[in-house]
Amino acid sequence: MEIKDALKSNLKGEALTNALDFVDYLIARGLSPNMEWENGCRFVINEKSPCLVVFNMQDDGEWFICDVPVVSEPEWNSLSNDLKELIIANIKICSVHKGEPCGCGSEPGASKNIFGKDYSNVCISEIQFHNPTPDILSKLKEIVEWWTVNVGV
Repeated sequence: MEIKDALKSNLKGEALTNALDFVDYLIARGLSPNMEWENGCRFVINEKSPCLVVFNMQDDGEWFICDVPVVSEPEWNSLSNDLKELIIANIKICSVHKGEPCGCGSEPGASKNIFGKDYSNVCISEIQFHNPTPDILSKLKEIVEWWTVNVGV
């Protein structure tokens, strides 16, 4: 199933509009969609990927963007403070401590050093943006733009 068809079958309203907009952007940037499973599509250029779009994992119409690469310290330093804050705010902590399994397969998560700071119980998909708004998506587009110039190509 094509990514756009899969999104249309699983999402509604603003979630669908936002997901389709982001997918259109990724494709326009030259990233190829590769459906990894029924509800997940990795976008690839030159055998590298800046993100995975996952949708309707709990049959609740939610979608999220994950596998945003954790970059090296010099690359991190070249990002704007606005983008750094967005990334840090979306570090995914496994939710097993709330009584619900995260579902990532790494519960209870791992201790990781991300951008020079230590975190506990970090999900295997370190950074996740759940149901991103158009404002968040515009910043994610900036990150993808930066990634394609500095890492992907």
